[in-house]
Amino acid sequence: MAEFVLIKDVNQLSAYPLFSRLTEAQLRKFMTVCREETFLPGAVLHQQGAPAREVYFILSGEVAEELHIKDKTLSPIKPLGAGDVTGCSALFPPNVHTCTARAITEVNTLVMDSEKMRKLFDEDCGIARSVYRHLIGSLHHRLRSLELTGARRSTAD
Repeated sequence: MAEFVLIKDVNQLSAYPLFSRLTEAQLRKFMTVCREETFLPGAVLHQQGAPAREVYFILSGEVAEELHIKDKTLSPIKPLGAGDVTGCSALFPPNVHTCTARAITEVNTLVMDSEKMRKLFDEDCGIARSVYRHLIGSLHHRLRSLELTGARRSTAD
C-alpha cells in the first residue's frame, strides 16, 4: 500500500547526488515527471518480469532487490537506501523489470514516469546527461560489488 508525501522545496533534492548538478529550474522541470510515494515494509515497488514503466528514486528507507532464477532467490548483501535508484529497466528496452524490489523499512520515493522522463531528456539534454551519468555510475558500482562478492564466495568454496 502506498501513500503520498510531499517535497516542499525542490532545492531539498540537490542534497542527493542524482540531482546535485541540476539547476533549480531543471529540478522544477524534473519534478513534473515525478510523484512522491511512501511504501510500507514488505510492499513491492516493482516485480521481476513485469513491464517497467517507472523508475524509483529512494529518498529514505531501505529496499532489497531480489533476483529470482529458477528455484533460487539472489539478493545483494547491502540494501538500497537514500539516494539509490531501482527500476532503471524502465528507461531501456525491452522495458521489463530484471528484479523485484521490496521495501525493508518504510520507504519514501520519487516515482518517475519513464515515458515522461524520456520526453524531458529530449527537451533538456543537460538533465539527461546528469541523470544518466549518475545512473550509469550507480549501476556500475552495484555490478562491481556483485563481482567482488562473487569472487570472495568462489575463493571461500
